[in-house]
This record gives sequence, C-alpha cells and structure tokens, in this order.
Amino acid sequence: MKFNIKKAIVLILIMPTIFFAQNVSLSEAINLALEKNEKVQQYKSKLSAKEFENKAAWGNFLPSINLQGSYNHLDDNLKIDLSPIRSAMIQLSASSQTELSNIYNILGGNTAFTDVQKYSVYNQSINILENAIPSFVETLKRQDYNSAAFVATQPLFLGGKLVAAKKYASAEEKASAYELQKIENEIITEVSKSYFQNLLLKEIVVTRKKVLSGMKQHQQNANKLFEQGLIANYHLLRAEVAVAEAERNLTNDQNNLELAVISFKSLVGLEDNEIINFTDSLKFNELADTLNQFLAEAEINQPIIKMIEQKKISAEQNYNVARSEFLPQVAAFGKYELYPEYLSALEPRWAVGVQAKFNLFNGFKDYLKLQSASAIEEEVDHIQRGTLKNINLWINKSYRDVKNSADEFTKLISTLKLAEENYRQNSKRF
Repeated sequence: MKFNIKKAIVLILIMPTIFFAQNVSLSEAINLALEKNEKVQQYKSKLSAKEFENKAAWGNFLPSINLQGSYNHLDDNLKIDLSPIRSAMIQLSASSQTELSNIYNILGGNTAFTDVQKYSVYNQSINILENAIPSFVETLKRQDYNSAAFVATQPLFLGGKLVAAKKYASAEEKASAYELQKIENEIITEVSKSYFQNLLLKEIVVTRKKVLSGMKQHQQNANKLFEQGLIANYHLLRAEVAVAEAERNLTNDQNNLELAVISFKSLVGLEDNEIINFTDSLKFNELADTLNQFLAEAEINQPIIKMIEQKKISAEQNYNVARSEFLPQVAAFGKYELYPEYLSALEPRWAVGVQAKFNLFNGFKDYLKLQSASAIEEEVDHIQRGTLKNINLWINKSYRDVKNSADEFTKLISTLKLAEENYRQNSKRF
C-alpha cells in the first residue's frame, strides 16, 4: 500500500511536466523573444523616452507662464522724505507773511515793525504753517510685504534654435526606432542560432546514445570472444575504453544541451522551470538569392545605415543650435501682480513688452562650441562611410560562408554513404 502511495506521488509530480510542456516552433520562439526579451524591452523604453522628448520639443514654441511668489523683509520701510522742501516752503511763506504784515501795518499809519516784532510775527507764521502743511514723508513700501505675480514669456526669435531643437528631437526619435529594429534583428539572429543549436545538440545526444549502445554491445561481444579465447585482452581493453569514451562524450553533450536550453529560455524570456519542446527540425535549404541582391537589400533596409542617417541629421541640427548663439534672442514678456496693495506708487500692477538680447563676448565659448559641432558632423560622415564598407564586407563574408557550408554539406553525402557501408561491414564481422 505504501509503495502504491509513493508511485502516485511520483506520478503527480511528473504529470505536469508531461502535459504542460510548451511546444515552441522557431517563429513562436522569435515572437516570444521580441515580446519578453529584456534587451528588447530596454530599447522599447528608450524609444518611448525619445518619443516623449520629441513631443516636449513642441513646447519650446509655446509661451511659458509661471506663478511667482515671495515673502519679503526689508531693513526699513521704503519711503521718500521731502522734509527739506517742506521746511524751505514754510520758511519762504513765513518770511513773505512777515513782510506783508509789516506793509499792512505801515499802510495803516503805524510805524514799521522792529526786528523783535518781525521775529515774533515770523515765529507765529512758522507755527501756523507747521500745523497747516502735512508731513512730506511718504511710505512707498512697508518693511514686510508679500509679492505674487503671473509672469509669461513668449519666444519670438532665437536664431533658429527652436526649429533646430525640434528637428534634432525628431531625428533622435527615428534613430532610436531604427536602433530598436537593429536590436530586434540581433535577437532574432541569436534566437535562431540558439534554436538550431538546441536541435543540433538534441540530434548529437541521440547519436551519442546510439554510439554508446553500440559500444556496449561491442564490449559484450568482445568479452564473449575473450572468454572463448578468440581475442587477446588488448582488444577487450580497447572495447572498454571505447565505452568509457562514449559515456564521457554523451555526458559532455548532455551538459551542453542543458546549457543551451537555459540560454534559449533566457533569450525568449521563459522561466528556468518551464518545460519546452522544439517542434521544428533541421533541414537543408539552398540559398537562392545572389550576392548583389543581398547588398541592394542591405542598402535599403539595414537599420544601422538608417540609424546613422538620422544621427547625421542630429549632428546638423546640433550645429544649427550652436550657430544660433551668434544671432539676437528676442522674446515677448508680460507680468501681472496679484497683491496690488503691496505695490508702491512707482510700481505698475501689470506690464508687457519685448526684450532683445545679443551677446557680444563670452570668452569664445560660442565659437568653440560651433567648432565642436562642426567636428561632430565630420565624425558622423566618417562613421557613415566606414559602416557602409563594413556592412558590405560582412555581407560578402557571410554569403561566402553560407556557400562554402552548402558545398561542404553536399560533399558530406558521399562520406555518409561510406560510413553506412563501414557500419554494415563491421556489423557482419560480429
């Protein structure tokens, strides 16, 4: 009874791996990799970032509106003091009043004022005017005050910088898209190689098992012949060594197969505990296209070439941005205060205007940046020409490698026939 329970447990553990193994064809493996591979996802995120940067570049053409606020404390009230003018006015008025009083007194038939009388009248006039005329000290802004305002800025002309920045962002987005296509092509190549490697290793393991089985049969036959005294011990030892070597080769290739499966799962984004079955098989297909067709196809569709073309546009726009620093910068602005009660009599509540700026000298930085941008353009030109040469070289080499491999495969047919004949003859000997 206990034995049956153990068998049931073992079957329960094995059944999921039997019934839930995932059948994977080459096309399905490629689709899985393009969907789940971490490197592909990384460059998709990079493309998404470039798309947002390109959209953000449109914002440079729109006005910038900010709300600015602050709390301020001055060392003292901000005021204007015209007391000296007030004092001069009072003194002049008092003097005039004293003289007029003296004249009225004389016209009335009285004697002229003495100095003491004039001084008395003058002081009386001073006192009257001091009380009648208000203070000439005005507080423009209190010591503590709040400030808040809407500030808007609209670029009008920045020397072509905004247009260049937008074209630069657009080129960077397209370059990122071609870079993603390049990465996807690389992943497709890696997945295809890994898939075929797994198929090949599976065939090799099957062959190794057959070889081991044949070597064991050969060892058994040699042992019987040795016991009958028909062969020397040397031949028996050779048979045992052949078995050991076949076992070692089988173990080595089984380990290689396990490692290849792990690598394949990593490429396509599967978990290590998932069981997969490779449903496609190895078969020979003749290469039909010519070398010139591959070269023409690469010139049209190779993402590396298109990516460099976009990088060339980026370099040109980077030069335009550097050149714009030599032109005037013109922008419109506006400001509206939200706390008019804290404004002084000299400060307006709102203001609009146009501002222009033109740099005359900044230590040759703009000139050197322009030279750097020009050098980057030349660098991209060299990269473009070098890449075209390398791609042509790679296509020529790959095409010839494929042709050579096809010739070798075709010539192996006679070798295979010879091996089959040797196997047939050796089988008869035992």
